[in-house]
Amino acid sequence: MQASLKRKWRPRLWTVVLLVLGIVLCLPFAGLILFRFYDSQLVQQTEESLLTQAAVMSAAYAELYAAASGTEPPSWGPVSAKHAVFPSLSVNSETVLPPRPDAKPMTARPAAAYQAIAPQLGRIAKAAQAQTLAGYRLTDAIGNVFAGTAETGKSLGHVAEVQKALAGKSVSVARTRLREDSPPALYTLSRGARVRVFVAMPVFVDQTLIGTVYLSRTPNHIFRFLYGERFNLAKTAAFVGLSTALIGYVFWRFITRPIRLLIQRSQSAGHGDKAWKPPDQLGTREIEDLSLSFQSLTERLQSKQDALKTYTAHVTHELKSPLTALKGATELLRDDALAPSQRHRLLDTVDKGGKRMEDLLANMRAFSLADQSAMTGTCFLNEIRAQISQAFPALAIQLENVSLPLPVEARTLQIMLTHMLENSQQHGAQEAVLTVYQDGAATCLRIADDGSGISIGNTGKILQPFFTTKRDVGGTGMGLNIVKATMEAIGGGLSVVPANAGACFLLTFR
Repeated sequence: MQASLKRKWRPRLWTVVLLVLGIVLCLPFAGLILFRFYDSQLVQQTEESLLTQAAVMSAAYAELYAAASGTEPPSWGPVSAKHAVFPSLSVNSETVLPPRPDAKPMTARPAAAYQAIAPQLGRIAKAAQAQTLAGYRLTDAIGNVFAGTAETGKSLGHVAEVQKALAGKSVSVARTRLREDSPPALYTLSRGARVRVFVAMPVFVDQTLIGTVYLSRTPNHIFRFLYGERFNLAKTAAFVGLSTALIGYVFWRFITRPIRLLIQRSQSAGHGDKAWKPPDQLGTREIEDLSLSFQSLTERLQSKQDALKTYTAHVTHELKSPLTALKGATELLRDDALAPSQRHRLLDTVDKGGKRMEDLLANMRAFSLADQSAMTGTCFLNEIRAQISQAFPALAIQLENVSLPLPVEARTLQIMLTHMLENSQQHGAQEAVLTVYQDGAATCLRIADDGSGISIGNTGKILQPFFTTKRDVGGTGMGLNIVKATMEAIGGGLSVVPANAGACFLLTFR
C-alpha cells in the first residue's frame, strides 16, 4: 500500500550537488558580465583625464596666442568651483552619439597669430599624445584645425561639440567608435570598447574666444587586459575546473555516500532480527552523530518491542484462565436443571472473569501510553516565568492571576506553553498574555497573542495533526496537536477561542 502511494517529486542530493557545482563553475564567467557595470566608470575616468589635458593645453594655447598677437597675457583669477568642469558621461544607448562627422576643407586660412604658434603647439600635442594616446586638435575661432596631431588644415566647425565650444561651453560626448580592424569577440561584451570620448573646451584671451581645444581618446576597458591575459585565464579556468571536481568528490565522499549507506541500512533494519549497525564510512561528524542517533533510536524501539512482546505474551497467558472459566461456566449455565446456588456461583465466576479481562486490557492500554510525559500535579504560573521568558526573549509575556494554582505538573505545563508560544511567535506575535481563571469546577488558562490570527477557514483545521500555515519557515503542524494530546491525557482539553485580533487558545483543566 505504501509503495503504491504517489510520491511528490523532490531533487536527489547528487542533483543538488551538481547544481551547486555548476553555479560555482559559472561564477568566474558570470563575473566577466558584471564588469560591464564598470564601463561608465571607465568612460568617466577617460573623460576626466581629457578634461585635465584640455585645461592644460588651453592654458598653453592662450599664453602663446597672447604673446604672438601682442596682447596682455590672460588673467586666470582665483580658483573657484563655479567654472570647474566635472566628468558626467555614461555609456548607454541613449547617450552614445553616432560616429563623428568627417572633417571638411578649410574655408579660410587661419590668421598669422595662429600660424605663428602652430609649430610649438603641435610639438606639445605630439609629446602629450606619446604619453596619453589622446588625439589633439586645436582650432581657431571658426573651427579650422591649425595645429595638433591629426586633421591639421581641415575644418571641424560643423561638429556639434566643437560648435558648442565655439559658443563658449565645455562639452564632453561619447560617440560610436569606428574601427578599421575587427575587434576580438570578447570585446563585444564591453560597451566601453565600442565608443570614443570627445572633449571640446573653449579658449579665451582677455574674455575673447580665440578657438578651441578638441581632444579624443578611446576609453580603457577590462577586456583589453583580459584578452592580453587569455592564456593565464585558460590556466585559471583549468584550475577552477579541477577545484570544482575536487569539491564534488569531497561532497560525494563525505556527504552523499554516507547518507546513501544510512538509507540502505535503515531500509534493511526492519527485516529479520539483525540489529541495526552504523556503516563504516560515516563522512562528517554530524553524519556520525546522526548514525549514532539512529542506532540509539532503533535500540530503544527494539527494547520497547521486546517489552511489548513479553507483556503481550504475559497478558495472553493470563487471559487463558478467565477465558477457560468463562467457557466452562457458559456451558454449565445451559443446563436448565442447574440448582440456583450453583447458577449464582457460575455467574460470579463469569463476573470475576470479565473483571479480570477488563483489568488486563486496561493495564495493556496504559502500558502502550506509558511514553507520554503528561503528569498531573499542582503548580503556579509564576514557577515557570523565568523559563518561558528565557526561551522567548523577543516575545513580551504577561502573566495574570498567577496566585491561582493549576492542576498540572510544572514540567508538563512548561512543555505545553513552549509549543503554544512557539506557535504565537511563528505567526508574528510581539506580545502574549497568559491568564489563569476559574470557570466553575474547571481551572482555565487562556493564551492570547497579537499575531496574525487564525482565518475562519482554518479554525476547524488548526488542531488537526500536521496542519500548518508556516511550513516554509519550519512549522510542522504538531505543536498544537501535542498540547491537545497532553491535555487529553491529563483529563483536560484544548480549544480555539474567537478573537478580534491575534489568536486565542484555552487550556481547560477539569
